Amino acid sequence: MNVTALKPLCRSIAALTAAAALIPTAYAAESSGFDLEEIIVTAQKREQNLQDVGISVTALDSTAMERAGIEDISRIELVTPGVSYGYIGSDAKISIRGANSNNTFADNSSIAGFFVDGVYRPRASQQSQAYFDVERIEILKGPQGTLYGRNTFAGAINLHTNRPDLEEFGGGLKASYSRFSKLTTEGYINAPVSDNFGLRFAFNTKDSDGWIENKGDGEDLGQDESRNFRVSALWAPSDAVEVMFRYTSIKEEGITAGIFAAEGTCQPINESGVTDAYGSLVNCVNPYPETSGNSFFNEPWEVSADVDSKRDNEEDNVTLDISWDINETLSLRSITSYTDWDSAFDTDGDWSNQTGYAYYWDEEVQSVTQEIQLISDGDGALTWTAGLYYSVDDIGFGFSQFRSAPYSNSTYADWQDIETTTEGAFFQAEYDITDTFRIIAGVRNNQEEKDTRTYGASAVDAEGNPLPGVNEDGTDGRPRDIYRYTVREDRSAVREFDLVTWKLGGEWDVADNVMAYASVSTGFLSGGVNADGSAFEQQESKAYEIGFKSRWADDTIQLNVSAYRNEFTNLTTQQLIRLGTGDITITVNGGEIETTGLEAEFVWLPTEKWLISANASFMDNEYGKFGAANPFVEANGEPLGFLDLNGETPPWSPDVTLSLSIGYDIDLGDMGRLTPFLQTYYSDEFNTDDVVTYSTQVQDSYTKTDFRLIWTSADENLSAEAYVENMEDEAVLARTNVGGFDLVQTSYMYPRNYGVKVSYNF
Repeated sequence: MNVTALKPLCRSIAALTAAAALIPTAYAAESSGFDLEEIIVTAQKREQNLQDVGISVTALDSTAMERAGIEDISRIELVTPGVSYGYIGSDAKISIRGANSNNTFADNSSIAGFFVDGVYRPRASQQSQAYFDVERIEILKGPQGTLYGRNTFAGAINLHTNRPDLEEFGGGLKASYSRFSKLTTEGYINAPVSDNFGLRFAFNTKDSDGWIENKGDGEDLGQDESRNFRVSALWAPSDAVEVMFRYTSIKEEGITAGIFAAEGTCQPINESGVTDAYGSLVNCVNPYPETSGNSFFNEPWEVSADVDSKRDNEEDNVTLDISWDINETLSLRSITSYTDWDSAFDTDGDWSNQTGYAYYWDEEVQSVTQEIQLISDGDGALTWTAGLYYSVDDIGFGFSQFRSAPYSNSTYADWQDIETTTEGAFFQAEYDITDTFRIIAGVRNNQEEKDTRTYGASAVDAEGNPLPGVNEDGTDGRPRDIYRYTVREDRSAVREFDLVTWKLGGEWDVADNVMAYASVSTGFLSGGVNADGSAFEQQESKAYEIGFKSRWADDTIQLNVSAYRNEFTNLTTQQLIRLGTGDITITVNGGEIETTGLEAEFVWLPTEKWLISANASFMDNEYGKFGAANPFVEANGEPLGFLDLNGETPPWSPDVTLSLSIGYDIDLGDMGRLTPFLQTYYSDEFNTDDVVTYSTQVQDSYTKTDFRLIWTSADENLSAEAYVENMEDEAVLARTNVGGFDLVQTSYMYPRNYGVKVSYNF
């Protein structure tokens, strides 16, 4: 670690602490629509006040999520410093403190673990699901390798849904209608059946037209058709035992924004007119050979395609969560879960209105998880958490295509099965050295085994008959339903990964409501096996963090600040390999990233009517020794090779992001209250692809501003809201990547949105 690099950050924290100490205490809040309530989080596997947790956590309850317009992961970045968001198709591309999820293809995972009610979801496409009947969301920044384990390389996201209430019958209904004829409904019913048993049913629906105009023969992209519900049952046979059962069904259909991207943008070219990663000129003419008709490249939210980008995502999850308070200081918890996830996509293969070319992407996951936690939380100097974890993920994924005249006939298929078995044992303890100072230490042993197989074109079915494929007569249904072989020969491989992750830290209660902390922790992202049998090593992270959490002026001011340095090693990138039967993409280890940053979260209630909050992130992020495959290989005829990115800035890492939210409560007496709420966000420019050398993948600096006008009845059972989001109508790149024929594929974030919302609780 370069200690010198942290000195400016330490001075910044000291200055902020001194400034906070000078804030006057004349603004004590009285009864108000706004207050600084305690938020209870379980970021460290136990219930704690957010302000008492010595790690950087942004926690939002359901009210805060409503004010920020958060209905899924796509808007989290607007209220969470150090976090950026992108997407392709249904894959969420999350970036936390300089580490990014650009590569979630095949046997690759997001850099942030996603947990729903304590259960890990292994695929990036599962991170983009709609939130409904949610109690709170917690975004943990920095590696969480000790308590959470695999694939929390840069952080973790915990989503907690509402539990059944055993005391009162009640329910609620919410409906919103917004631009692009988007109709969303959400509701719940809570029913106590007896003193110790209760049921809760919640649902969510979403229907919309497309927000990406298709000027070809196909449907507009971005259409929603979702039907989701959850049934929860809580049984508390005694004061010491709780049994929670949840069943969740997710069904998302419609027309998605592409598989790898929604549309295309201009190619970088050199003075000779050929594509070049360092080209200073651009070519915005339809760059895909053999196509006819306009393709509307470089026009945000416009495409020309004849194939509908159909989406069919389905998830069924069953979770059994049992808690037992063994005595006053010791509790035992068991979380058992089964998830069945199935995802299917179609999209236009030639990015034009010409017929004869379609892509298909499919995923299947059957996941079984079991975690046992033993938690000691008494009045003594020592508290600790110990646990065991086991999971088996059976994952299948494939990319295939159908191509006919005027193109040459295609028999391309690429299917891979992987069984991942994960075992973990962890222990973390906190010991009070004095009444105001405590140390924290934790360790976890992680073991993974990956067993993979691909099926060559000569594979046979159960009866010994050759598996059919795409032929000149086309396909009878989706390719996945006809064949599961790959362009390579049959291959199988087994790889084992074994890693110990750890954490060491300290917390100091400087004064009442002021805590300082410091820690060093490690994490990892699973290694994997490619479809050709080659392997890539696990990616590892080490993070150093110092910070403080504070409240001032009779709990009307909250200021949390953290400084960090992250070291990411063995990072992966993608490489194209050319075979006689077709090109394939594999994952290889590419190098390292070093990140230094400062984050601040500020909330102020100047009077009982005002709420002012602000967030800031300052980040210095760059590649160390890192190579990425040159993606521009088709048009210029150069051989495949790696680009040296040492010193370049990785994607989704703006130097500065700032956000500001202001709300004001207007008392209408018996008519309730009216609350105008303004939220604005600024981002410095950033790259949107691992290959950070070409101009058309750079997102310029921008702002996004939202405004909401919320009316709430006097009894707070009825509310109505009118809103506009992204008032600037800013076209923000979600991600770029280079595909066949050097086409720069891209997607844009959601355009300006406006609508109304009504909710009723009883």
